[in-house]
Amino acid sequence: MIRLPEIANIALSAALLSLPFAAQSEASCALLTQTPAVLEMAPGTHRELSLPVQVQRLAVGNPAVADVRLTDKNTVLITANEGGVTSLSVWTGCASQPRQSMVFVLGEGTLALTRPLPAEEAGPALPSQVQTDIRFVEVNRTKLREVGVSLFGTGSNNFLFGSPGTAPPSVPVGGVGALTPGAPVPMSATGFNIVWGGGSSRVLGALNALENSGFAYTLARPSLVALSGQSASFLAGGEFPVPVPSAGSDTVSIEYKEFGVRLSLTPTVVGPDRITLKVAPEVSELDFNNGISIAGTTVPALNVRRTDTNISLASGESFVISGLISASNVGAVNKLPGLGDIPVLGAFFRSSRIDREERELLMIVTPHLVQPLAVDARLPDLPGEQLRRYDPSVFEQLFLESGDFDRTPGLSR
Repeated sequence: MIRLPEIANIALSAALLSLPFAAQSEASCALLTQTPAVLEMAPGTHRELSLPVQVQRLAVGNPAVADVRLTDKNTVLITANEGGVTSLSVWTGCASQPRQSMVFVLGEGTLALTRPLPAEEAGPALPSQVQTDIRFVEVNRTKLREVGVSLFGTGSNNFLFGSPGTAPPSVPVGGVGALTPGAPVPMSATGFNIVWGGGSSRVLGALNALENSGFAYTLARPSLVALSGQSASFLAGGEFPVPVPSAGSDTVSIEYKEFGVRLSLTPTVVGPDRITLKVAPEVSELDFNNGISIAGTTVPALNVRRTDTNISLASGESFVISGLISASNVGAVNKLPGLGDIPVLGAFFRSSRIDREERELLMIVTPHLVQPLAVDARLPDLPGEQLRRYDPSVFEQLFLESGDFDRTPGLSR
């Protein structure tokens, strides 16, 4: 238990009385720094702390652990209530900031914090550097099916009827075989078409159908090394300009917005094989389909996937820190009222479309405790090192080159 010796208090008072008043204030403030920064007490005990200057205000962080009150202008009485740790702040005229001390009330869980370990019990020092690997995996599956029948007829000079998408001929269509010259053919620009009719018939029909399926797979694997307890970040991407009109004038300024793969993290090593990690990964890409026009310039939108969380795991373990599964199903039917509801024959007077999209997104984090390479150690080959001096002869390039170029992973793997 740390105590301010009574002999020191007596010597302190004698020294102050022997000084002039002007010098006494400066000396008292200098002696204030000798007050204990750590106090250890047992539950249910009192501790009186004498200070060399007058106390203006007191505060304690957790009154349930310890209570404090002023017995006179220079003396503070501390009462230990229960096991725990709290802070004691004392304001004086020596500084605008309070003098702070930590009060440890001995109990379960506090002895290990205050008792220094012997050298044989201290164990090896904790690793100080963490490499964090983030994997963004996104799978997008699409399914599209549309089918419909377009009918239209023509008289000698007049348009009689037609399905959506048909119109009177503006330009004669020649060279279509048996089709009546000058008749518009309702072709689907994205689907497959089967056209029948024409000749002496004044009714033409077209079957438009399309079935489409596809997928997209996106993978990003940023990796970053940071010191334990320190923050680090990086951006692999770029910046795009955004024109910003000025209020009340015709001038336009340019601002740049970032996009790409961004990673911000703060690792903290809390044990020989345990890491707490604050991580905020983000992936963004330009989307010109949903962009807007500013001052005559098309500015793209951003498709962004991000997360921000705190986790705890061992070195080499992996955790799915965020995930998203979304499904979208859109169906639409266009038909002629009444005729489109007739069984079987109604198919000639309606068209339908089904659009389905499924998207799955995962963000996986894997931290590793790492150590730097030893002095004069041989570094691994850099990515593409084998191709740095690639210069085949004409004969080798023509007859021997198979396209099996260097595919070895880089240092980040």
